[in-house]
Amino acid sequence: MKKVALIANPTAGGARGHALKEATLALVGDFTLQVAETGARNDATRLARTAVDDGFYAVLALGGDGTVNEVAQALVHSEVSLGIVPAGTTNVMARAIGMPADVREACALLAARIDSGARRRINVGSIGQRFFLFGAGMGLDAEVIRSVETRPDRKRRQRHLFFLQQAVATALRYRGAAPTISMAVDGGEETKVLLALCANAGPFTYFGSHAVDVFPEVQLDKGLDAFGLSRIGLGTIPRLAWSLFVSRSHVSWPVSTYHHDVRSVELRAVSPLPVEVDGDYIGEWDQATVSLIPHALDLLL
Repeated sequence: MKKVALIANPTAGGARGHALKEATLALVGDFTLQVAETGARNDATRLARTAVDDGFYAVLALGGDGTVNEVAQALVHSEVSLGIVPAGTTNVMARAIGMPADVREACALLAARIDSGARRRINVGSIGQRFFLFGAGMGLDAEVIRSVETRPDRKRRQRHLFFLQQAVATALRYRGAAPTISMAVDGGEETKVLLALCANAGPFTYFGSHAVDVFPEVQLDKGLDAFGLSRIGLGTIPRLAWSLFVSRSHVSWPVSTYHHDVRSVELRAVSPLPVEVDGDYIGEWDQATVSLIPHALDLLL
């Protein structure tokens, strides 16, 4: 009989255990289920690595994008499948692959996939030694995420509004600043940018029910897409908001650089800058190599 692990962040999205109860009730199938809860950062990676070592068929990540990313760290390059049960604030990857938002519905779908053996091998990205499923960035966007993560109570209470407030405040601080990141795509010429974003899947994030479509051409079964912005002026913030939600014109602005279906991106900063993967702040770096890892992860979808 197949062994399946359910790794849950009990506080994801403010659920505090409610989602876990729903998930365990809905995960009924011809397999043995083992449940574990996280209590600290990187617990999900440790628990998932144990499941890989013990020969589990699949690991289901119940939580937000951070929990899913942590689980994926242990499953990349293995034969153990990843299942996503959305229970966080944004749930970008779950929405990108069409997982139901309802925990019970998502678990019922995953149970059926486990029973039938249906799974798909997907590409992932890496930045340094860290894998990502949908996106990574250096500079402004990572600074916003770092700021939000220092105030977890406001993040839980205000959710997307708090992200918006921090994004506008950070962008205003970058207004008129000189670009400090050198970005080179697939060994090409360097471009100077204020922020550098890379994506393996889209959209890059969501604001409520609205997709924030930084990468209008990205596809999960192709290479990475890369975007850079070299200058932020007084009118950039409202123009960028309109473009991300409506026009998608930002990819052709004179102050933008956009690359589709690439294999690697080299980033070098004048001084250490914030870096994020899949919406989680991971530290300050002054250089990084972003790479496509083809056919690296089995996904239940």
